[in-house]
Amino acid sequence: DTSKQSPMELINEVPPIKVQGRVVACEGDNDPALGHPIEFICLDKDEPATCKYCGLRYLQDHHH
Repeated sequence: DTSKQSPMELINEVPPIKVQGRVVACEGDNDPALGHPIEFICLDKDEPATCKYCGLRYLQDHHH
């Protein structure tokens, strides 16, 4: 039952989004009316990086 969870608990259930590059641009939603200001996030670390606006996490997908 998601009605008993906080917004942060709900967003933490979303797995980190894997991306190819070293930098990702998060807007919170594909629809600009529903998103937030664009946030460029550097993915140089091994752990997921978190958007300061919406809490989505991103991880660089290393292909070797």
